[in-house]
Amino acid sequence: MHAVVLKYFLEVARCGSIRKAAQNLFVASSAVNRQVLRLEEELGTELFDRVPSGMRLNAAGERLQQHVRGTLHDFHLMRTELDALKGERKGHVSVAAMDSLLIEFLPAAVEEFSASYPAVRYTISSAMPSEVPDRVANGDNDIGICYLGKLPGALKVAAKAPFPPGVVMAPSHPLAKKAKIDFADCRDQAFIQVSQVSPIHNLVQPEFSQFWNDLVPAIACNSTTMAKRMIVAGRGISFFSKIGFIDELERGEVVWRPLANRAVNAIEVGILVPAHRSLSHVAKQFLDRLTRRLKQLELAASIQ
Repeated sequence: MHAVVLKYFLEVARCGSIRKAAQNLFVASSAVNRQVLRLEEELGTELFDRVPSGMRLNAAGERLQQHVRGTLHDFHLMRTELDALKGERKGHVSVAAMDSLLIEFLPAAVEEFSASYPAVRYTISSAMPSEVPDRVANGDNDIGICYLGKLPGALKVAAKAPFPPGVVMAPSHPLAKKAKIDFADCRDQAFIQVSQVSPIHNLVQPEFSQFWNDLVPAIACNSTTMAKRMIVAGRGISFFSKIGFIDELERGEVVWRPLANRAVNAIEVGILVPAHRSLSHVAKQFLDRLTRRLKQLELAASIQ
């Protein structure tokens, strides 16, 4: 069996969806489906139950999954030992990013990268968008991901995508009927606030800051995970980029509406790296994975 086929099989099993697996693998859905069908034909049995919600492993698929995981694990260990002789596939990657990116975006990237680079160590830190550039410029982190504003000359943007903050809410919320939402529309709504300091306070003046400074939240917390759960439960609205709600948007658990503010809608999320300091080999490889994942999410967000 070929490693690519097994990799596709495991990703479909993990995601429960051909389309979702294809997004994570950065290939066409047809290519993933073709490989799964080829694997089933080679083994002479179906590996998945095709159900309305997607793909679910059957008994044969579960047995194969167990075997493949063990086989690939042993293979990666062997490759790590061989690469260690050349000084490759080992090292440390340090990333600072907005809190919402630590829920799905970065964990998925680390999980994917670790399949090829199992010996790499990671330091992943949550930081306010305004803090991320300085952390990379000062050498505290190799890579930073945040809303883009005025950057120090010591940094360069490796990749960027339009992911402006907007209003996220349950589909049943009255504001969900509007195509665009004013700050005034949000004043009388239950608001879920994750941070007392606006993540884009320095990027949008003065309307956003005036709204934020007058805000009396219905729920105040410092956890994006809790805020997401409260939004899905219909407990209030909040301001988030689509990048933090890709899966919830896909499942129809929330809706996202743009703010009627040109400055807000011009905001982009960018991946920052040092301009005059070289990254290690593994950091460069991880940066490439992050860049591809950001572009893939940009495509996914554009059709939601």
